[in-house]
Amino acid sequence: MNIPNNYQWNSDVSRDFWDSLQMDILISDQTLSKDDFLSCVERSFMFSMFFRGCPPLELIGFQKILNIRANGYVLIIEISERNNSNSTELTIDEFSLHHYIKNTMHRNIAVGPLIRNRISILVSDDAITSESDHKSDSISLCQDLVKAIETQFNLTVSIGIGRMQGLNSIYTSFIDAHSCLYYSSPEKVLYYLDLKQEELNTHFDYLLTEKHLVESIRLRKTDAYDYFGMIMDWIRPLSDDTKRNKILEILVLANHAMRIDSQKEMKSMNYTSYVNQFMELKGEQLIEFAYQSFITITSYVKPQNSIDYTNHIVMATREYLEQHYAEDISLEDVAEQVNISPQYFSKLIKKNTGFNFIDWLSMLRVKKAKELLTNSDFTVKEVCFMVGYKDPNYFSRIFKKRIGITPSEYVKTSSYLNNKS
Repeated sequence: MNIPNNYQWNSDVSRDFWDSLQMDILISDQTLSKDDFLSCVERSFMFSMFFRGCPPLELIGFQKILNIRANGYVLIIEISERNNSNSTELTIDEFSLHHYIKNTMHRNIAVGPLIRNRISILVSDDAITSESDHKSDSISLCQDLVKAIETQFNLTVSIGIGRMQGLNSIYTSFIDAHSCLYYSSPEKVLYYLDLKQEELNTHFDYLLTEKHLVESIRLRKTDAYDYFGMIMDWIRPLSDDTKRNKILEILVLANHAMRIDSQKEMKSMNYTSYVNQFMELKGEQLIEFAYQSFITITSYVKPQNSIDYTNHIVMATREYLEQHYAEDISLEDVAEQVNISPQYFSKLIKKNTGFNFIDWLSMLRVKKAKELLTNSDFTVKEVCFMVGYKDPNYFSRIFKKRIGITPSEYVKTSSYLNNKS
């Protein structure tokens, strides 16, 4: 199946197909441990803190559940796989990395979601320590963490460290840590006070940085966040009126860059609303608002296992699976149809849908089997062959793994419910 550049598809059909299967897979996944569930809660907390906004009552609730203290600072870890030129395409299991960080640091921490190739960590404490103690302790902590992650996962790691703050003002520490990452070399730990304003502005070309920012947004590259951070560092000492003008200008450019070449309809910015809010903010509040707005506009924050409906391989895979699920097909067969190697196809499907190819195929077959068992008089054995399985016993095991009961038990349950209704 060759995929032309002008490949057309039905948006609603594709979304229904993937969303329905994704939900079925998530529901059928019985492997999450207690630690995994706590990891999900932590990621939700960190996502709310830095990317969505966390109302006071919600913050109090998270603090009690996760035992988060009143003060702390933010670390942001940037990771890339060795010998991989594209640092944003990571194959690492997020749960494994999350648990390893928790077990290695031995601190009161909350670990955020893996967003592209970065993870934010909140290190909380009861009191705010002196600057010198905070610097020496946090650098030592991060240097140990870099070595541990690199050894365990064969990754290249760098870490930015933010200042200590009360929890209600922790976003400042988040910005500190992000600023450090742009100036930090791989396998290096950088503390926010080591970024001197004179160094930040050395050889800084605003127009060139703005150009790189727009181009990176258009290409959906992670370094757009770094260019944005450089611009925010440059405008930070300026007057509030100048900040407002520059921030609004950058956000408009970012929004326009996101809309160019986009294959999906995007919501326009409410410029009047932005201007009204700008007039009420001052100083660092303007910088924080700019970061949050930039994240929202560029959509760099995606829910875990989100599906890229615009990817041509994802579209073609959906079409092929729906047409051939009843046949004896394999990952290699589909990869050949879309003209890419099996290894790259496997990696691409996992990256753009959140699950492996075999998860999608088996769940689709089980879904079709449920429809046949519910709405026809076919036997379990007949349905087994009709949805692409050759061995009824294997089909029964797959069905039970996904649904929780065997096909025969499902037929009995469905019949009972139909008779009762």
